[in-house]
Amino acid sequence: MTSPYASKAPSPQLTVDLFEGEWVSKFPAPLGYLQAGQAGLFEDPRVDWAREKLAEFGVHVKGSTVLELGPLEGGHTYRLSQYEAASVTAIEAHPRAFLRCLVAKELLGMQRVNFLYGDALAFLRESTNEYDIGFACGFLYHMVNPVEAIEQLSRRCRSVFLWTVHWDPERNGPNAEGLDIKGPPFAAEHAGFKHTLHRHDYGSGFDYNKFFGGPASHAHWMEKEDILAAFRHFGMGRITVEFESNPNGRALRLVAARDA
Repeated sequence: MTSPYASKAPSPQLTVDLFEGEWVSKFPAPLGYLQAGQAGLFEDPRVDWAREKLAEFGVHVKGSTVLELGPLEGGHTYRLSQYEAASVTAIEAHPRAFLRCLVAKELLGMQRVNFLYGDALAFLRESTNEYDIGFACGFLYHMVNPVEAIEQLSRRCRSVFLWTVHWDPERNGPNAEGLDIKGPPFAAEHAGFKHTLHRHDYGSGFDYNKFFGGPASHAHWMEKEDILAAFRHFGMGRITVEFESNPNGRALRLVAARDA
C-alpha cells in the first residue's frame, strides 16, 4: 500500500493537489499560477452585478450578513468577503466540494467566512437566524422543490441574489440546442403558490467527485415567470432581473428585496 503521507515541503500547490483533477475553479491572483480548474468563479462578474443591483435597493454587501447556498469551492464567497461583508455563512452539501472550500479559505485567507457542511434547505428549515443577503448562484435548478428554496430564502433574508437556469420551450424541448428536459411538465403547489415544474434526470454512471448537481437523482426546473412570481408571493416585491443565454438553455439573474 502506498503511503498517504506527504514527502515534499508544504506549498499551496501541494495542498491543492489533495483534490487533483477535481477542481472546477481557477484561483485568483496572487495564486493564479496554481494548477487547479478553469472556471473563473473567484473573479465572477455576477458577484459584481449583484453588489451593484443590491445597492440600488439600499442593501450594501459591505457590513451585511450573507447566507450563501452552494458555494462549490468558495469562489463567490471569496468575492463577498473581498467586498467586506460582515459575515458570510456558506453551506455546501457535497463533501469534497466542502473540503475544497476549506482549502480555498486557508490559501486565500478569507475573513469573516464560515463554511458549513450540510443540506442548505434543512439548515433554513431549522434556523431562526436572519440575514441581510441571501446568495444562491447555480443552486435553484438542482432542487427537487425549488419553490421551497425561494420561500426559505425570502423568509430568512432581507434581500436575495439568484442566478439560475430556467426551463425554456425553445432551448429545452426535444432536439433543442440546450439541455433536453425529459417528461411532461406537471402542476405543483407549495405554500399556496401554484406553478409548473419540468423534471430533469441526471442519469447514472457519473463520478460523484466531479458531479455538482443536486442530492437527488433528478431536479425540477421552473419557468422564468414562475420564478419571479414566487419571489413576489413570498414578500419580495422589489425585483431587478436580467436574462441571458447558457449552454444548458436560458438563465436569469435577479436581485429581490422585501418591500420597503
